[in-house]
Amino acid sequence: MNLVERIDSLIALKMNQYQIPGLAIGVIRNDTVVLTKGYGARSIKAPPLVTEQSVFHTASISKLFTAQAIAQLIAEGQMSLDDKLVAWIPELSYKDPRVTTITIKQLLNSTSGLPDVHNYHWSNNHQADNSLEEYVLGLNLQLDADPGSAYSYSNLGYNLLGYVIEKCTSLTFEDYLQTNILEKYGMQQSDFRAFQIPDSLRTSPHSKKRLNGRIYERSVYPYTREHAPSSTLNASVHDLSRWMLAFLRQLEDPATDAIYRQMIEPSFTAYPHIGLGFQLYDFTGTQAVGHFGGDKGFRSFLMMIPDQQIGVVVLGNCDYEEDFRQEIVHAITNWMIEE
Repeated sequence: MNLVERIDSLIALKMNQYQIPGLAIGVIRNDTVVLTKGYGARSIKAPPLVTEQSVFHTASISKLFTAQAIAQLIAEGQMSLDDKLVAWIPELSYKDPRVTTITIKQLLNSTSGLPDVHNYHWSNNHQADNSLEEYVLGLNLQLDADPGSAYSYSNLGYNLLGYVIEKCTSLTFEDYLQTNILEKYGMQQSDFRAFQIPDSLRTSPHSKKRLNGRIYERSVYPYTREHAPSSTLNASVHDLSRWMLAFLRQLEDPATDAIYRQMIEPSFTAYPHIGLGFQLYDFTGTQAVGHFGGDKGFRSFLMMIPDQQIGVVVLGNCDYEEDFRQEIVHAITNWMIEE
């Protein structure tokens, strides 16, 4: 079998094994899109099938784009990694004086000491332009650790970065990302605003009943605007494959600002598996970079091996048996390395 046939066979196996309603895969290598393809259904309630253009909630893959936006502003000289959070948001409320020492870098690599978000209130479905501002200015920050002392994953830190982008650019977070990253990289179907995605492209979230194992479509789509910077990129594998190509190309360009290469380098000695936005992995002795994603009804994984110019992304419209993500991505990556 050739690579595409092997991928088709693998996807069929995993979808049957894990009862996945719909799934999409994107594979790139050496400046070429090898495969973008959809499998299964966008919803168990309706017949439309998943295609390469189908749009999924990607969850924390969103952080790569927020981090890239920050890197872009740093490359343009509009801010620096060492800038203090409170310098950008002086009106921020906090009862912990350590908040004043948090830097942009510590927000990017989750060493700020901030806690994670524990309830996203997706059912709020806020859509107003000032949703992120109201959320951030309504916080009263308390830290779990001294800034710079430990790695602790924080979606809250990325939501704060989104508001820093708004303060720096005088645009909404979504408008800045849409113009300066998504459209720039040809991501025509993608948007951080779920309410902008046409029904003809959107996939539905699915979960499984604990008692009887029945798969059902969730009534609430995971979207509310205040969590956009950490979680709400809605994208297709068609678009994410083009983004992977462009990002790897950018890393190879000698004229590219060093901040982009810093994104995929270890940024915290005590936890070498985090860059600036990117999670870092040892894949069979080779450095791999990317991010997992997971929210109510969706699971995703994007992984690239810069030295091999390989990238694979998988998007699924279910939130159970989530190991399918790395099982699919790792198998495909191994096959491409072996070739």
